[in-house]
Amino acid sequence: MRAVLAVLAVVLLAGCGVPVQRQPAPIDPGAMPSRLQGTGSPTSGPASATPGKPAIQVVFTRKDQLVTFVRDAPSPAPTDRLQTVISALLAGPNPTEQADGVTSALPPELTLTVAGVQGKRVDLELAGETDGRSATENVLAVGQIVLSVTALSTIDEVTFSRNGQPVEALLADGALTAEPLTAADYAALRSR
Repeated sequence: MRAVLAVLAVVLLAGCGVPVQRQPAPIDPGAMPSRLQGTGSPTSGPASATPGKPAIQVVFTRKDQLVTFVRDAPSPAPTDRLQTVISALLAGPNPTEQADGVTSALPPELTLTVAGVQGKRVDLELAGETDGRSATENVLAVGQIVLSVTALSTIDEVTFSRNGQPVEALLADGALTAEPLTAADYAALRSR
């Protein structure tokens, strides 16, 4: 009886395995889960857009979700990299990304400047018109900035000011806060 049960268990387990293929089979990119398509955050830092050059991450939007892209940085210096992130955010997605449905939630009139850096916190000064936008657009815009800037190893927190005065920002859940913002505040908006 034991021998019969052992054979039956082997047969059942063998039938549950992954089928064997003799030749590699192509995978349709549309059938691949988005989390495997490279749109999420790299876990070991960004791969350089150009091998051997320093890189930064910049976040844009696609279908009301935040997606990460890699850009070359002019140098490994932290101040240069921070300025490169801000410039890349304000420049928006490149033509190839736009053709793939990538946009920016940042208003075209917005300007961002570094008002100060204390430890691992950066204060960004906002200027330009930002009124008249939906709550969703505002949350995505703040998320783009925070996720892009905090992807730098030298920055963990972001605060905003306008004319030198602190500005409240919308969190991913729609709540307003004047507290420093972190990547965790907007992680739920990342494309999966």
